[in-house]
Amino acid sequence: MNHRSILDPALRDLPIRQAAYIAKLADQLDIRDDLEERRHLLYPVLAAAAKDIEPVLEPAECAALAVAFLDAHAEGVARTLYSPAFLTEGTAAMKPWADRLLAAIAGAILDRLKQGDMSIAPRKVWRFRADGTDPDFPYRDDGD
Repeated sequence: MNHRSILDPALRDLPIRQAAYIAKLADQLDIRDDLEERRHLLYPVLAAAAKDIEPVLEPAECAALAVAFLDAHAEGVARTLYSPAFLTEGTAAMKPWADRLLAAIAGAILDRLKQGDMSIAPRKVWRFRADGTDPDFPYRDDGD
């Protein structure tokens, strides 16, 4: 069975650049010998996470993170994959695992940025003001 086909519906809904990145990531996973018996566990997680994976890291580096994620969580992913919830909810049932994978990827990106090994262009700056001009800043003190 071609388990990679699980990604196809997720890739159709993505912008071209992001879909191409996820396809390259899947190509990297396809050639890894250490996933031979467990590769089918990773594709449903990738399908659930695909829309939120930013094409920042090299696909090979992202694949290594995905393998490390699977090494740590294969049993839980398998439990979800073979549960009735996956049959009825599909990739939505994999959301908790997708969130963990996304956290690992985000952590690696932040580490590389902190070390100065990479930069993301264009840079985004987020500003919050406490003078009441920002809409519903979550930490605004209404007593002031």
